[in-house]
Amino acid sequence: MKKHYSVLILVLLAALSLNAQTWTLKGDFNLNLTQNAYSNTWAGTEKGSITWVAGSNLSAEKALSPLFYNINSLKLAFGQTHQQAQNTAGDNYWAKPVKSTDKIDAEALVKMTMKAFVNPFAAVRMESQFIDLSDPSLTRLINPMLFTESAGVTRNFIENGNEVLSSRLGFAVRENLNRDVLMSLPDNRENVTTIDGGIESVTEYKNIFAPANVSFNSKLRIYQALFNSKSDDYLHEEWKSPDLNWENTVSFKLYKAVSLNLYLQTIYEKEQIAELQFKETMGLGFSYNLF
Repeated sequence: MKKHYSVLILVLLAALSLNAQTWTLKGDFNLNLTQNAYSNTWAGTEKGSITWVAGSNLSAEKALSPLFYNINSLKLAFGQTHQQAQNTAGDNYWAKPVKSTDKIDAEALVKMTMKAFVNPFAAVRMESQFIDLSDPSLTRLINPMLFTESAGVTRNFIENGNEVLSSRLGFAVRENLNRDVLMSLPDNRENVTTIDGGIESVTEYKNIFAPANVSFNSKLRIYQALFNSKSDDYLHEEWKSPDLNWENTVSFKLYKAVSLNLYLQTIYEKEQIAELQFKETMGLGFSYNLF
């Protein structure tokens, strides 16, 4: 398997962390639940269901030196939906749960603090999921894995207390590793790696509205590939189309650890489907600040 430059970056970060300032840690854990149920005598066709989503957002920041600043983030989420079904006798029962949410997103970024209009940065990111159920004959853990190494310039346009607006632009190389892919029957499996490179833009806005106990986070990623190691496999050169991922999270703190959370995501990846994809999750849940 190809050696990732990500490992070299992580080693460099560990070396720079020696004798650096203490970490500024932030983290939370949240659990959202949605439930409804119907009796066997219910006249309608509705079915009961229970949906739960657990997630955590962690970050660690510190100055590695007077010139370098390090920002690390980890986002985890997993959830399932349990739904009622009906047997041949007309009785309701709870069917096997299905996965509704699954996300692993880790990123390490180092930027130079030269107090210039823009500052250079380098970042490494890994995206995956806990359970891959795309192959009915084999359940794979932490698969596929998308590694992104990027470098360019970054700038904070707004940095006022809880309100931050930052943007970065640079060149990125992505490596998508799909393990144990079934190539032919009965069980010929191989690791499949796709490498591409291009221009990546990331813009993020964060704000906490203290009087209303409302937090808002919006992140827009746009990626334009310039080359692809498997370009010959695409009939219509779908890989040349820009990718878009826009995530928005709104959290209303109702009372102490009780909150109302709304998550909206818009994705456009022509390699998957030539249409916009939307995801919305809303629920009343429990939220606890770890740090």
